[in-house]
Amino acid sequence: MAERLAEWRKSMDVAFFATRMNFRSHLVHPGEVALANLGALVQAVSGAAVFMLALSTTGMIHGWSLAQWAVLTGFTAVARALWNTVFFGTLDIPDMVRSGELDHYLVRPADPLTLILFSKVDTDVWIEIVAGLATMGVALHVSGAELGAQVLLFIPVALLGAALVFAALHLAVTSLSFWLRHDAMLSMLIWRLDSFAQLPMSFYPKWVLTAFSTVVPFAFVGYYPCLYILGKTHSPLVWAFPLAGPLLMIPAVLLWRRGLARYSSTGT
Repeated sequence: MAERLAEWRKSMDVAFFATRMNFRSHLVHPGEVALANLGALVQAVSGAAVFMLALSTTGMIHGWSLAQWAVLTGFTAVARALWNTVFFGTLDIPDMVRSGELDHYLVRPADPLTLILFSKVDTDVWIEIVAGLATMGVALHVSGAELGAQVLLFIPVALLGAALVFAALHLAVTSLSFWLRHDAMLSMLIWRLDSFAQLPMSFYPKWVLTAFSTVVPFAFVGYYPCLYILGKTHSPLVWAFPLAGPLLMIPAVLLWRRGLARYSSTGT
C-alpha cells in the first residue's frame, strides 16, 4: 500500500510539473491567450443569444422558462470547462495510438494516463467558467429559485460530478482507438452530443431521455442536477446524481487499461 501511494505521489508530482510548464509555454504569448479567450466568449454569447431569442418568443416550453433554461446552460458550460481544464489531453489518445506517440508516455516514470491528463492546458476555459458562472448566477436570480444552504452546497459538488461524466464519456470513446484505428467519427459524435446536455431533457421524446439517462448519460450532466437547483424536485435522491461521474470513470479507466494492455507500438 505504501509503495502504491509513493508511486501515485510521484505521478502527481510529474503531472503538476508538466502542467506548470504548459502554462508557462502559453504565457510566453499572452496576446494569443487573450484572443483565444475573447473568441471563446463570443462563441458562447452568440450561441446562447440565438437560443434565448428563440425561447423568448414562446415563454414556457415543456415547463421550463427562459431563465431556467439559462441556469441549465450556464451550469453545463461550467461543467464542460472544468472537464477541459484537466481532461483535454485525452482527446489526443487516438492520434497517439496511431502515430506511436503513446510510447513516450510509457517509458516515463509515472502513470501514462495521469501524464496524458495533464499533458495539455486549454487556456480558453477560464472565460468559459466566468461566463458560465455569471449566466447561472443572473439566471438563478431572475428565475426566483430559492437558494438555501443545501442548494449552495449541492452546486459545486454537482459541477464536479458533471465534469467527470464528460470525462468518462470522452475517455471511454477515445480508448476505443486501441481497437478501432479510425475512431475520429466516434469522438466527434460524443463532442457534438455535448450540446444536447444544454437543453432540458423534457424537450426530447421519452426514448431520447432514456438514452441520455443510460447509454449516453448526458442527463446527469445538467438536467437532473438543475431539477434540484431550480426547485423542480425535492427528492433526497438527487444527492446521488453527482456520483454518476465517479462511477462512470471506473469502467472508462478499466477500458483504457484493457486497451493499453493490448497496445503495440507502430515503431515510429
